[in-house]
Amino acid sequence: MRGPEALLRSRYFPAACLCAAFLIRVVWMLLVDPKPLSDFDWYYARAIDISLGRGLQENGVPTAYWPVGYPSFLGALFAMFGSSLLVAKIANLLLYMGVIALSYWLAGRLFRSTLTARLTLLILAFYPNHIAYTSLVASESLFTFLMLLGIALLLLPSSRLPMVILSGITFGLACLVRPQLLPVPLIAFLLIPKGERPRPFGERLLTLAGVYAILLVVLVPWTLRNYRAFGHVVLVSTNAGGNLLMGNNPWADGTYTFRPEFTQIVGTGNEYEQDRRAKSFALDYIREHPLAILKLMPLKFWYLFRGDIEGIRWSIQGIEAKGERVPKGLMTAIEVLAEGYYLLLVAACATTLLLFLLPSKGVGAARPSFPLMGLGFIGYFTLLGLIFYGGSRYHFPVMPWVAMYAASLPEALRGTPRI
Repeated sequence: MRGPEALLRSRYFPAACLCAAFLIRVVWMLLVDPKPLSDFDWYYARAIDISLGRGLQENGVPTAYWPVGYPSFLGALFAMFGSSLLVAKIANLLLYMGVIALSYWLAGRLFRSTLTARLTLLILAFYPNHIAYTSLVASESLFTFLMLLGIALLLLPSSRLPMVILSGITFGLACLVRPQLLPVPLIAFLLIPKGERPRPFGERLLTLAGVYAILLVVLVPWTLRNYRAFGHVVLVSTNAGGNLLMGNNPWADGTYTFRPEFTQIVGTGNEYEQDRRAKSFALDYIREHPLAILKLMPLKFWYLFRGDIEGIRWSIQGIEAKGERVPKGLMTAIEVLAEGYYLLLVAACATTLLLFLLPSKGVGAARPSFPLMGLGFIGYFTLLGLIFYGGSRYHFPVMPWVAMYAASLPEALRGTPRI
């Protein structure tokens, strides 16, 4: 193993790995040009509206069904550089390069291991399904980048007032992309490794309060806009009830399944009123059928983590929607490669977790640094899937953390710290 490890520890490895990650995504971006479909088409159309000064609206009516963050981000880029899909792709490319760099830094910081950090860098640089997202008008890369950036800012040695403000702003922007971000700062604070939190408890609590205060300030303008549009307080979006209904109803099968009965359940009225009815129906069903909900959870978990090729399949469907033919053999090979990569990654992560659960060999045996923060985020996003419904797209934000634990497997097998 000396040869591969020597390569990993080379001073040139991080730069070479980042260059390779950049080039492979550029090649994919230039070769794979899908038409935006479903949510991606909505994001693209709304971003164009925003770039033209129309605001977030649909058919002239204000909307907040999807969160405003990603279409606003794209709209700002379109206003500056034109409403080309290439602009969205380049943004995805740069954002994911940021995801890779931040994951590399966080892995080194949290696991206190150069080897783990560099293996994390390697894993994410060549992660097939995430490469496919480069060509999609999707919010995943922006959300994951902002989430990791906010956490990294909290871990900086100089995390005083300036970093608290920057972290709060970053988390606030991430919340505008996906409101599910809201508990993330709390999870990060609760699970910061002991070596990273030498300050008194009261000071850390004040820091957490400061982060949330800044986060909420970032949300205030959009919340006020929603109040003017719907006459009610809507923090970010109006789709929580609909998503809850999707996974908790008599016809639910654990994943996204639209039923004609939903139209009657949500009824008429504005988005807020329909969301409230959907939420009410779903909560009533959960209270009245707890066993049915519990039985659905394994299916939700299965759909959440069963595979990782949805980015590739959306790309194929988008190409075919343009009337172009896709070589079936080539795409099948890419899908097989992506699924194999994902399964090996999950297996390595699970093995690492198992090794750290086992007792240490010998009295006082040294063990590598094993942070719980990543497990907290994996658990939180998994819980969301169990409450709402499962879909492989929704585990995108946890994969950098899965990659970190998988990358720490060599250290776990050695059982000795490598700093």
